[in-house]
Amino acid sequence: MFIDIVIPNNNEKEFIEVAEKMDCKGILFLYAKNDKKNQEKLVEFKKSTKLKLYTSILTKDANSARKASKNFDIILGLGTRPNFESRDINLLFDLESDQRKDYIHNRNSGLNQVHCKLAKEKKKMIAFSFNQVLKSQKPEIILGRLMQNLRLCRKYKNDFVIASFATKPYEIRYSKDYVSFLKAVGADNKIAKEAIEKISKFFSLKKQNLFK
Repeated sequence: MFIDIVIPNNNEKEFIEVAEKMDCKGILFLYAKNDKKNQEKLVEFKKSTKLKLYTSILTKDANSARKASKNFDIILGLGTRPNFESRDINLLFDLESDQRKDYIHNRNSGLNQVHCKLAKEKKKMIAFSFNQVLKSQKPEIILGRLMQNLRLCRKYKNDFVIASFATKPYEIRYSKDYVSFLKAVGADNKIAKEAIEKISKFFSLKKQNLFK
């Protein structure tokens, strides 16, 4: 079951309406602030849609992640060393940011051997943003970093997901588009299909108290 990750700006209803017309079975809304109003809106939206609706927050550090874990379904963090070490952050995001400068002989992709081992140990997922590639002013750099990170994830057997991280409803894509994209950058068909189902699997395990 494919659950997309989107970044709303008071347009949750529009996201839901578009997703209902596609093969998306659920939406994970990513917020920047711990605002009760967002939670209240989702409670109301759940009454009028068959989609699974979840909330997440992008935290700055482990302390804020620990506090937010009580109010959100999943916690995201940027790819910093402390966030790799934190047990309260589930999903690491924005590793390929084009704000980071590459090294002389290889790409500074935000992921390395140590990070991969920490992510495996702490049961973290790596998130690839389709929208980041589309909107970057230097998409070739983002693609290169993403391909390098994909190779590292495969080498160290890290779980990774791909989602739109759309800020506007029309930016959502069909799940098969993400599968095709991952295959184009180096994943085989099986791994690409698994990547679009990781979020759903996470919630299933969490419901059974198996994801700790």
